[in-house]
Amino acid sequence: MLKKIQDLDLSDTQLSGHIPEEIGNCSELQYLYLYSTSISGPIPTRIGMLKKIQDLELSSTQLSGHIPKEIGNCSKLQYLYLYSTSISGPIPSRVGSLQVIFIDVSTNLLTGSIPRSFGKLMKLQEIILFVTSQKFWKTCEASRSKISNSLGSIKMMQLQDLRLGNNSLGPIPDDLGNCTELKIFDVSYNFLIGNIPRSFQKLKLQDLRLRNISLVGAIPDYFVNYTELTNLDISRNLIIGSMPRSFGKLVKLQTLNLAFNRLSGIIQLKGMLRELTHLNLHNNQFSGEIPIGPVAI
Repeated sequence: MLKKIQDLDLSDTQLSGHIPEEIGNCSELQYLYLYSTSISGPIPTRIGMLKKIQDLELSSTQLSGHIPKEIGNCSKLQYLYLYSTSISGPIPSRVGSLQVIFIDVSTNLLTGSIPRSFGKLMKLQEIILFVTSQKFWKTCEASRSKISNSLGSIKMMQLQDLRLGNNSLGPIPDDLGNCTELKIFDVSYNFLIGNIPRSFQKLKLQDLRLRNISLVGAIPDYFVNYTELTNLDISRNLIIGSMPRSFGKLVKLQTLNLAFNRLSGIIQLKGMLRELTHLNLHNNQFSGEIPIGPVAI
């Protein structure tokens, strides 16, 4: 076995078979890339013996089984990519004891809830947990409060990218407003009945996606403070009222999707959205004239 190997990249190959248990003998391994291959079977428990591993990328494979709890022994792990596999079961709580910066476990067959230990991931910058499994939907429906509570414990001041689309999360916790470095926030296709916490006005978001989450009430007035915003999607909700005139301050906005809501009044653009390339106001109750100007609809 390659006992002294530090960097092993076998990605984008026709590699098949299982990851051998002997991988644990590669005690110097820091970077393991097996993504976009045909490897299958479970992630070996001896992966936890890789004390120096920093980057583990096993995405777009045929891996199955559970994420081994032994992965919590990989104390140097910073990047964990397990998206687009057939991995099932819960996310081990011991992941919360690591120093990870980026986690992507999207498009799998995961069940259970987001571990409360995730709130301890002080260095975490990105979480991507976009799940399409019907099994996950059913399991999350039964434990919705647990998931909401785990999000509520988040104190990750370095978090920049949080994507939790297509789950069954409860209300958006107010504590997320403390993640002042957050730039991308996507909780589309959830059951987040209610409104956006007032604490979100402290954020400097660039990409905000709240599509189909049963959002109610008017468009929050503090949205206009997101002057760095390039994408805003709050479509397919229960939003009422009018389009704020102050939307013209969002000078960097490129995509605006307000479709399938209950908005009314005139379309408040006035040619002020200079960078806008995609505008969808379908299925609302707007009236007045088409706002032809520098912005093309």
